[in-house]
Amino acid sequence: MGLLLLLFLGLGMLARLILLMLLFSLSGCYSSPPKSAVIVVEKSRHLENINQQRLATEQPSNQARQTTDTATEQISQIKAQNQQRKKSNQRSSWRAPVTAKVSKTFSKNHQGLTFNTQFGQDIRAIRDGKVIYIGDKMKSHGTMIIIRHPLGFYSTYTQSQSLLVAQGDQIKKNQVIAHTNSQPFYFEMKKFKQTINPLKYLK
Repeated sequence: MGLLLLLFLGLGMLARLILLMLLFSLSGCYSSPPKSAVIVVEKSRHLENINQQRLATEQPSNQARQTTDTATEQISQIKAQNQQRKKSNQRSSWRAPVTAKVSKTFSKNHQGLTFNTQFGQDIRAIRDGKVIYIGDKMKSHGTMIIIRHPLGFYSTYTQSQSLLVAQGDQIKKNQVIAHTNSQPFYFEMKKFKQTINPLKYLK
């Protein structure tokens, strides 16, 4: 420091000014305030927010899908119930022609039902309709009665005796139209010209 002072006194005025300026500059460098700390922001928090938003968006979508599946299942159940109810109503609109056990069911070679009947049992109309034929065109089945019903249905009653109706008569369901003879009662049904299985309709 003494050496600097002697150097300072031995210099001219201009040199003194330059030396003072240099000293002030150096002292400013060493006395400058400490720099502020650098703050690092965690960017992963933003990614977490994005994931939370994505989950919040997907969760209602899954709930909507589950709601749709439940609604579809309920509609299917209602349709099945309606079909079952329709079949039940359809069956309830018909009745068996005689009160007896079926001894032979419908098949390709047996186009109707044979009942194990006794002589003199009531033969009843299975549904409302009109008598369109009475005769013996099928000799092996004795006297035959054919009734036409709504929607293209026909019912045929054979092995009949003591007829209680005439051709052209309007018939009500459950009305007694004849009595059985000594032979097993045979019964057929048709939808238009197609022979059908009566067990699908009779209760």
